Amino acid sequence: MAKRIRNFKKILVPVDFTPASESALRYGLSLATKYGGRLCVLHVVDIRGELAGFYIPHLSFEKLDEEMKKGAAEMLEKFTKRILRGFKDFEKVLLCGKPYLEIVRFAREENMDIIVMGTFGRSGIEGYLFGGTTDRVMKNAEVPVLVVPPLRR
Repeated sequence: MAKRIRNFKKILVPVDFTPASESALRYGLSLATKYGGRLCVLHVVDIRGELAGFYIPHLSFEKLDEEMKKGAAEMLEKFTKRILRGFKDFEKVLLCGKPYLEIVRFAREENMDIIVMGTFGRSGIEGYLFGGTTDRVMKNAEVPVLVVPPLRR
């Protein structure tokens, strides 16, 4: 039995503030504009201790989680404001957890039509050992995943 082809009305773009996710957000914006869709820009705060310094360096563990969320929210605000200038039909979502699990769960629960993600295109042993978030989302998502390479400047 063939699954129905979705039209791109609900577009999820998970971002990690890298050039690859900037490229993905630009593609997501293009899809939303072309198909009259709504963008959902999602960032997942990975609260494992070794990643804490990415958001807020040199902070005690008592305030770490809240400060990480606050720092991530500020980064998400600046990131979307810079790239989505003038585009109004979007929402920002900030979650905590393991990124690929939260992305897949959110896409399923919110009935997203497509996920647009950036990648650095790891291959060979590096891809096998590190199995990036994008690869894990592709293997577990119930909707199409459009994978976008970083912008070339």
